[in-house]
Amino acid sequence: MNILAIPVPSHGEKFETLLEKEEITIEAIVSSEDPEPSLYDQDHDEAVLLVEGEAVLEMAGEKVVLKKGDFLYIKAHVPHKVLKTARGTRWFAVHLGQNRC
Repeated sequence: MNILAIPVPSHGEKFETLLEKEEITIEAIVSSEDPEPSLYDQDHDEAVLLVEGEAVLEMAGEKVVLKKGDFLYIKAHVPHKVLKTARGTRWFAVHLGQNRC
């Protein structure tokens, strides 16, 4: 799959699962300029790589600005949400410790 070919949604984010294996899930995410305001408090660790665009997140009450090429590791149970994204922002997200099999 080519994540550059995933269309930009008109609202929120589009999630495409690239791999699910044992306790690892890898997703490609494409964001509109109007991201979902969901607060995440996950039972597992997550690592994200911003491939294209820009994003502003809130993590444990602090703002985090991500630009193209930035990597962020989010430990389990650290509350976080996406506040703002540039249209067409593309991410890889690796979820670690999920037991989906």
